[in-house]
Amino acid sequence: MTTPPAESVVILGTSLASLVAAYELARQGYHLTLIEHPSWADDLPASEHLLGCHRNMHALLGTLPGLEPAPKNPATPLEFFSPDRRIVSYRPPALPGSLQWIAGLVRFRGLSWTDRWQLLSYLERIWEQELSAPTTLDQRTADVWLASIGQSQSARKHIWSPLIRFLTGNALTDLSAASCARALTPPFLTDARASSCTRLSSAQLQNLYHQLKMALSALGAHVQIQTDFPHIQFGQHRIDHIRLSDGRTLHATWYLSGIPHHALQKLLPDRLLTRYGYFSQLSDLTDLPALSVHLTESASTSIPRLVLLPGQGFQSVTVSRTDPSTALYELSVTGDIPFIERTDADLIDLAKQELQRLFPALQTIPLHATALHRRPRAALSLTSGATILRPIQQSPVQNLLVAGAWTDTGWPTSSESAVVSARRCVTAITGSPS
Repeated sequence: MTTPPAESVVILGTSLASLVAAYELARQGYHLTLIEHPSWADDLPASEHLLGCHRNMHALLGTLPGLEPAPKNPATPLEFFSPDRRIVSYRPPALPGSLQWIAGLVRFRGLSWTDRWQLLSYLERIWEQELSAPTTLDQRTADVWLASIGQSQSARKHIWSPLIRFLTGNALTDLSAASCARALTPPFLTDARASSCTRLSSAQLQNLYHQLKMALSALGAHVQIQTDFPHIQFGQHRIDHIRLSDGRTLHATWYLSGIPHHALQKLLPDRLLTRYGYFSQLSDLTDLPALSVHLTESASTSIPRLVLLPGQGFQSVTVSRTDPSTALYELSVTGDIPFIERTDADLIDLAKQELQRLFPALQTIPLHATALHRRPRAALSLTSGATILRPIQQSPVQNLLVAGAWTDTGWPTSSESAVVSARRCVTAITGSPS
């Protein structure tokens, strides 16, 4: 048996949320033990885009040694494929306060003048408190809400639908209007830098995890790798200890779960699942799958780019470089299960056709498939009523905290949400903001 020091924490999982919480706590002198199991691993994306409003992720990347801060990466404008087959960019000007989003909307050619005017009028009325946001947004879909504030069918199909897919992974016709409003506000209704976009490649994401683990090792944290699931022994209102598969017992002041919601539920006894809605509601959370196809070509291409696509099939195309002479195209889709379940060969052919439709110059250039990534649990479904199912970080068990992108952070399921949840757990443990 191990005896804890005065302040010790046992963390389940080595997800991004787990590692960030452990890193922040270890820097403050807490004794850390992380329990790792293969089935708890994060479902890492092939790449991820950070917006300027993702301040916690930017701060993390700027804090860790061995990592290049994301703002130094090339900025990527948000682009949309319009009905007339043009690609239009959203580029808000660097103006103070609300002037930036007002000017950004006025200049954005992806929306018709009517759509822009209707949206500006709606936002102005809320800004001047002549109109309040409806209290029923969580019971309405984003598509219905946007139609009610004057957004045309074309605007919803070619701009709002691909944008919401990019921000949340959810379809406009499924996403709750409340989740839609929360997702749109930070990047587009705060400051000009909030909607700026930078790309983290797969290598950069893997390096982030590696650097966190290296920093934890240097700070004296211990990782216990398990092949069998640990057993959590619950008392009346607290966790008493965790027993590992080799018979060792871990005691701690605090316990933190950074594992997926479906994995956490499997570790809980029936009495907790039946007694607390906090835990029983985990079974009602639904994850959405995602897929990305990677193609390369050796011709000179203007990069970086991020083009959001309307309609069925692939929902976005990211263009970057693997080296000075090779362009990489990442075509991604989330939530469209029939499309994702197509064969690899079909998806690669469709990816090539999509690229040639978007960029006609590629019709005469060989494209080579280099990778195809499937992620079964890429985003959380945020349909009407789903928001209240996301648990806050403090569980009903006094010394058990829960972190992860899927918890209640106010953000869609992204790395920013994972880091926010981790830092809220750190604040609960230490009593001061991290």
